[in-house]
Amino acid sequence: MKNCIYINLSIALIFTSITFAQDSIVEEVIVTATKTEKTLQEVPVAVSVITSDELEKATIIDTLDLKSIIPSLDTRQYQSSTNATFFIRGFGNGSNNPGIEPSVALFVDGVYRSKTQSQISDLPMLERVEVLRGPQSTLFGKNASAGVINIVTKKPSFDKSGMMSFGVGKYNSKIGKIYTTGPINETTAYSFNANFNKRDGSSDNPVTGNSVNNRDRLGLRAELLFIPNDDLSIRVTADYDEYDEICCAVGSANYGTANAVTAAFGGQIIANDPYTEKAFFDFDPISDGDNSGISIYIEKDLDNVRIESITSSRKSYNFELQDVDFESVNQIDANKLVKDLDAVTQEIRIFSEDNENINWLLGAYYYQEDMKYDNSIYFGSLWRAYIDALAPGALAGVAEAFGIPNTLLFAEGQGVNEISTQNNTTKSIFAQLDIKLTNRLSAIVGASYIEDEKSVSVNQTNTDIFSNLDFVGAGTLGLIGAGFPPEQAAVLATDPDFNPLLGLQALQFLPQFVNFPNTAQDGKSNDDNVDYTLKLAYILNDTTSIYGGVSTGFKATAWNISRDSLPDATEIAALALAGSPVGPNTGVGKRYADPEESEVFEIGAKIKLPTGYLNIALFDQKIEGFQSNTFIGTGFILANAGSQSTEGYEFDLVMSPTDYIDLAISGLFMDPIYDSFPNSSSGDLTGTMPSNISENTISSTITWNLNVNNWDGYLRLSHLYASEAKLLENPVWQATLENAGNGLKAQDTINFSAGIEKDNLSITIWGKNINNDKYLISAFPAVADPTFTTFFGYPNAYSSYGATLNYRF
Repeated sequence: MKNCIYINLSIALIFTSITFAQDSIVEEVIVTATKTEKTLQEVPVAVSVITSDELEKATIIDTLDLKSIIPSLDTRQYQSSTNATFFIRGFGNGSNNPGIEPSVALFVDGVYRSKTQSQISDLPMLERVEVLRGPQSTLFGKNASAGVINIVTKKPSFDKSGMMSFGVGKYNSKIGKIYTTGPINETTAYSFNANFNKRDGSSDNPVTGNSVNNRDRLGLRAELLFIPNDDLSIRVTADYDEYDEICCAVGSANYGTANAVTAAFGGQIIANDPYTEKAFFDFDPISDGDNSGISIYIEKDLDNVRIESITSSRKSYNFELQDVDFESVNQIDANKLVKDLDAVTQEIRIFSEDNENINWLLGAYYYQEDMKYDNSIYFGSLWRAYIDALAPGALAGVAEAFGIPNTLLFAEGQGVNEISTQNNTTKSIFAQLDIKLTNRLSAIVGASYIEDEKSVSVNQTNTDIFSNLDFVGAGTLGLIGAGFPPEQAAVLATDPDFNPLLGLQALQFLPQFVNFPNTAQDGKSNDDNVDYTLKLAYILNDTTSIYGGVSTGFKATAWNISRDSLPDATEIAALALAGSPVGPNTGVGKRYADPEESEVFEIGAKIKLPTGYLNIALFDQKIEGFQSNTFIGTGFILANAGSQSTEGYEFDLVMSPTDYIDLAISGLFMDPIYDSFPNSSSGDLTGTMPSNISENTISSTITWNLNVNNWDGYLRLSHLYASEAKLLENPVWQATLENAGNGLKAQDTINFSAGIEKDNLSITIWGKNINNDKYLISAFPAVADPTFTTFFGYPNAYSSYGATLNYRF
């Protein structure tokens, strides 16, 4: 109730203050949401824009921080620095499986970044960040079925300038940046940017003595801008960043059977409290990697026509050691993951400029990414003891029944290793017309065609003896020995009443994988799709325009590049006919999720205020075949939801009621639902609300600008509210969490910053989550808990504070 009062008061105060607005003017914002430069108020797109000044005052360090000021954008980090996902209007995916690409596309200066590991660096010097809401595949193409994050950096300048900053803060935080730009000669300018970000972790690991959730990042960026004449510019950018971190802390969301069994072996955890600032791992989970790239951006002006070309080449490397049992004892050895990405892109656009009635744009895009992925998991020294505690005496009985040494079952060092590859080629062409129908009415008509080809391989080496024992076959032989006819014995062997071994199948976590490509599965997909945008915009008067229309989006086939990728019945039958039958415990599933297609119907208004603007959008958005990836305790299930949709509205209000006060409030109000999801891993979810999505989210900011003795300053206070959302879609699991008091996620976070500036010097102090708000980002069941009573959760970032000294020259 307190939050509702706060929100209503905020809205009332802001709208009331419009009456008293002065004649100060908010700077006009330029965006490239339609691949050409237009003002924010001109473009008929639902887009939020954060300027460099706002980013600095909000102490936005990386892309994950953006959620604090953009309510339509949600960011979630999971078990490692690079395992994170973006969501827009509740739609998003792309974590915990390298074959699942994100539904929210991220671009830096027009260059697509495909995976979170290539997006992890701290942000360089920026002009702005644009968040485009809803499907954007017509112009942005690949994997923009839910929206786009478009990051625009500062170009090199022919005016010499620079900036140095150094900040300190909680957890022994040290952040440094340097930026310089200027002319080399009359036709060439340069810029150079370097940054580092180091801090201790926000949680302590009593087992290793080290901290978790630390920061250790370094970034370098250099640019050259060539302008040999007024008609041509060439921008060359080279960048490199690296990270070496221990991440990420988890806590007990519900103390259950797995915790209790582990405690008998010395396992430590604080029951039912995920906010203890302690993380109990038996080793430090490491995320280590680097990214590098070079891009060339060419702009050529002809007679009323501009040609733009963006060419890029990028490399990304990631090494991780994950503690996948999330316990303080060595049940499972470190899960080692190594992922290499090599990508090249080429985009060409040609468009008209300033035609009176019709402006047009034509473009083509090419993308090639090659990935190699190495994933291994092996049993630790206490895994056998853990299984014996769950099923006393069972393993000894199995060893006797199969005539094998008891010590071989779940022995330390047994496990699996997968070597996977994916080669992905994407080609698209696109076109758009901007037609002035009358002096007030205009139309945008756009279409694109995309082809996406993938070639995938997964090859596993499996040394887990227990998981590959044939309990049905052994039961059949036992029943035959007991006098049952063979045909009857084969049937009865699948009945737990006649075959007690079947009760142990739940412990066969790592059955023999069916490698592919094989004679029945070529590991290839070839998708194509046509997307379109149709919009009308009408200028009501000098201050207000309205727009409406429909847009679509597309995301191609997602291959399940993991040990959970299962053959379907057709593949199993074909392999049997070819003389290569699958193992006794191989399940039936699907190697990939089919493409997802999105559509949004949207109407909106863009209103210029005397000192700012108010933008409103009402939307009805749906994704058919949403690619869902759910953890079920022993692996991830990749499946297509029949349909997920949401209806709602959102707004951005920016204004200055006086010369000294700037106000900004943004809101998202929606009603997400699974229209159809009958075959989820949690049963039929049709008609239910997806997990981790708040129906109402509001960001409010007030900034007081001041001048004291020729020192310019500001004081900024911001609040982010998100209504309650369930954490799990399985209703039984969700009820378990709620009974422990950890089932509902809600956010009520206050941030603060203040700064003063005189001449070239400025000082900023800041605090994030100063009210010590606590909530879980997500929750999940423990590995191999057959009772499904043990759950862990990822806590949000704890409160932090610091100060920064800036010097501009």
